[in-house]
Amino acid sequence: MKKEFKVIFKPDNKTVKVERGTTVLDAATSSDIYIDSICGGRGKCGKCKVLIEGRVECDETDLLTDEEKAHGYFLACLARVTGNLKVTIPKESRVESHQILMKSVIAPLPAICPPVSKVQISLTPPSLADYVSDLDRVTHALRNPDMGHVTIGLPTLKNLSKVLRDNQWNVNVTLMDLWDRKEIIDVGPPSDNDLIGIAVDIGTTTIVVELVDLTSGKVIDARSDYNKQVVYGEDVLSRVMYTEEHEDGLQKLTSTIRYGINDLVRELVIENNMKYEKICRAVLSGNTVMMHLFYGLDPKYIRHEPYIPVMTFVPQMKAVKLGLSVNPNAYIYTLPCRSSYVGGDVTADIIASGMSDIKDTSLLIDVGTNGEVVLGNDTFLVSCSCSAGPAFEGGEVEFGVRAMNGAIERVWINNGLTEYSTIGDAKAKGVCGSGLIELIAELFSSNVIDRTGKIQKDENNVRIELGSNGNQFVVAFKEDTAIDKNIVITDVDIQNILRTKAAVYASCSVVLKTFGYQFSDLSNIFIAGSFGNYLDVKKAITIGLLPDLPLDKFKFIGNGALGGARMVLLSQDLQDKAAEVVGNMTHIELSVSSMFFKEFTSALFIPHTELDQFPNVSKRGYV
Repeated sequence: MKKEFKVIFKPDNKTVKVERGTTVLDAATSSDIYIDSICGGRGKCGKCKVLIEGRVECDETDLLTDEEKAHGYFLACLARVTGNLKVTIPKESRVESHQILMKSVIAPLPAICPPVSKVQISLTPPSLADYVSDLDRVTHALRNPDMGHVTIGLPTLKNLSKVLRDNQWNVNVTLMDLWDRKEIIDVGPPSDNDLIGIAVDIGTTTIVVELVDLTSGKVIDARSDYNKQVVYGEDVLSRVMYTEEHEDGLQKLTSTIRYGINDLVRELVIENNMKYEKICRAVLSGNTVMMHLFYGLDPKYIRHEPYIPVMTFVPQMKAVKLGLSVNPNAYIYTLPCRSSYVGGDVTADIIASGMSDIKDTSLLIDVGTNGEVVLGNDTFLVSCSCSAGPAFEGGEVEFGVRAMNGAIERVWINNGLTEYSTIGDAKAKGVCGSGLIELIAELFSSNVIDRTGKIQKDENNVRIELGSNGNQFVVAFKEDTAIDKNIVITDVDIQNILRTKAAVYASCSVVLKTFGYQFSDLSNIFIAGSFGNYLDVKKAITIGLLPDLPLDKFKFIGNGALGGARMVLLSQDLQDKAAEVVGNMTHIELSVSSMFFKEFTSALFIPHTELDQFPNVSKRGYV
């Protein structure tokens, strides 16, 4: 039996007992304390710095300075418990509440026609002269020319006799419309007229759950939280690697995401004075890896050429098989994926934007650690994806953070004066994705950086200094921050950001050129996702992330993954449409495209190698 030691976490004042050899990161996670670990605990990102008092074993790392080591700092993922510990988690290492986007701008819903319905029936009680079984009595009452074959599951059947008698043979029957039959998924009192469902957006970083009235289409309530899988890796690939490197990795990631959804459902049920059994339908949206992790499917082949998922279309299955806190007989529908890196969230974006129903050609862009692009109209759709990297999510940038309280989200530089605003008006902890884009745009427009992204020496600018990674620009001075140190952006940081923006722009360019289009041919550019919603389009154009087009062509649809899931939840027709969209969509694999690498290289400059593609930026007219 392994010896256990106590680990006290400060400032939370939580104590946990763990076995010898447990990493401090795993000990924290077991206490529901979440330390930033973009690389999934592999000792690669350096984000999980903690101050430790006590004995630990730790692998060597060059991600800590000699000064930090001397003061007792360790990487939580590399430090293994060998005695009783006191661990202090600094603010910059904590995963705190996010700025989570819950709103969406969706195309008009043609009609509310969900695949679930309620039918009230009144039955004649049985007698010695009428000894038809309870189930036959119900199915006979439901039978009509349009009803077709009616079945029932065992859990519902077990309660049927009692419910009928308790309600004097007057009941409401909840029916699920399946492709070959209808199934009775619930039987309740005649007063039970509510028809409730949930739409779920399973994002890599966040989870959002909406409680929806399936009769009116109204969103009753919504809840959100960050996806607690982040402690196992910031992006999908690091989580896939975690499942490969840990025997119980897949089980951990699956239980974590299901627990996260159930926690939000529980809040909704309690807040709205509702029973779990009332929720008779759920629609899930998420990228392909997230869907694999939710269903407990091994995602490892997604990471290896030729990048094949276990599935792209998930059969509908009952909640009881998935451990969701809803009616156990409720059917769960997952929006279909197109490929390993174009998932159901993109399908939902397409449904929400309505781009597949309009004649004008549109471009859809959803930027995260993975960037997805879709080109098309009502006659064709083509998609691609690129590994944008975690720069816009706070990774690969020394002081990059997620969109949480204290994150710098807006930056202005006027006549040498640098100003910024933070989420929640809190003291600065770092710079999030929207802030990084604005910062690069402002530095370029103020001639602090050149077109290659290099910081220019200027002895008269007190914010430019020499750091361990070359020149760096001080965004916020130590006395103005919550982390007691200067928040800077370095030459290395800027190059990582430029690689991310280049990947996104190159993806768009390749899709257009492959099918003979130019950016000027586009009538709409739909921007989806949380990151896009907080984006300043002018500044995104300035750095070359987005094409230099009239601003009225850009349309923000917000959380399209959630909006599309809600639309499908409310409409059987749109559920069929989602399958049609995926079935008809062409996919381009950029990893084997020579054109992509050429376009990517050209886009590494600010705004681009070919300045004629950015006439307004060339005139410095957008900032």
